[in-house]
Amino acid sequence: MEATELIYLTMHQERYEDLKQRILLTYGAKYDKEQEQEFSARMDFLTQLQEDTEALLDFQEPRLRYFFERHATGGSGHCCLATVLVSSFNDIRQEDLQQAAQAMEERWRLLSGPGFEISEISYSGLTYCRCPQDQTPPLHEQINRLECAPEFKWKIMTALCSYEASLRELLSLMEPVLELLQGELGKLEPLLEPVYAYWRTCLEGNSLEELLPRIGPGQGEPHLDRQKITVRFWRTPCNRMFLGENWGVPGEIVAYIGIIVELDDAPDGSQASDQVICSMLRAIGDNSKFSILKLLRKERMYGQEIGERLGLHHGTVSRHLSSLYRSGLVSMEKGNGRVCYYTINRKGLRRLLEVLDQVFLEEPAGPQEEEIQESLSVPGDETG
Repeated sequence: MEATELIYLTMHQERYEDLKQRILLTYGAKYDKEQEQEFSARMDFLTQLQEDTEALLDFQEPRLRYFFERHATGGSGHCCLATVLVSSFNDIRQEDLQQAAQAMEERWRLLSGPGFEISEISYSGLTYCRCPQDQTPPLHEQINRLECAPEFKWKIMTALCSYEASLRELLSLMEPVLELLQGELGKLEPLLEPVYAYWRTCLEGNSLEELLPRIGPGQGEPHLDRQKITVRFWRTPCNRMFLGENWGVPGEIVAYIGIIVELDDAPDGSQASDQVICSMLRAIGDNSKFSILKLLRKERMYGQEIGERLGLHHGTVSRHLSSLYRSGLVSMEKGNGRVCYYTINRKGLRRLLEVLDQVFLEEPAGPQEEEIQESLSVPGDETG
């Protein structure tokens, strides 16, 4: 993931130096002098990695461009084929490159088999969810319902049908940058001690119930054991947070957190990105999801009951509930065994309405303030 993000950003002229300046303009007031120096040092390190990457790769090479070409996904998001092949099947336990490649191939074989299906695509790759083993749709059906252009669907389909060969070709093209990161990322560790200390405090001072809705979007099932969580820090995807299930360890949640991310950047949702807002709106814009929300407004229900009441297939209900849950629009309560009961999350809906009110209905700023605001942007999370 580190190398794919670094190559992707470099190819598409998205500079860490520019991101650094935007963040200092937007959030700089909260830093004291020492904190600003620490933040700048981390960003300067990434800037140097980006310059080294430019010197190592030929970004006009056709196959490299094929793997890292930007494709729009639902809302304002983007993704590339390299991210699909790597991030979707990444095994956090593997550090060695060859072992990591083997683990990704094993993860692909697991998730492409019975009992799993693709539910959506985002900047972090493909999202998988569980389904009844005898109801796993064919791969072409899973890919066809993704929110992306037909061209990208075809690229994903052909790459997944020859996953091992596609992955090996991609890793071969990335080899100079993989070697660079293997030698350089360790030098970043001394600069990350304040980051680790910050997140230790967050995890000690907040319950997982409070933290998890703010570490997203993500993938996995709502009934996961929330006491099993592993935190992994992203270096090159420095301004991202993503929540996923570690399919190799049943029930384990993995929180991927960028090294410049802080929860108080947006404690009340007031700094929610366009992508997050669009994702929440899409969650209620679908007729079936909207019907589920209306149903859960009145009573607590479990998935099979919802499907029977609305005449929806089990897999459809499971995907919709997972999407609504990740968007913070429904709440889940675990019953006996693996039964999960769902209710509407009124707090989450109020948050969405408050964000929309701030974005569209608040009184506009004065001319000078408006001009300044137009030149700023919240740290971006729309790339692949």
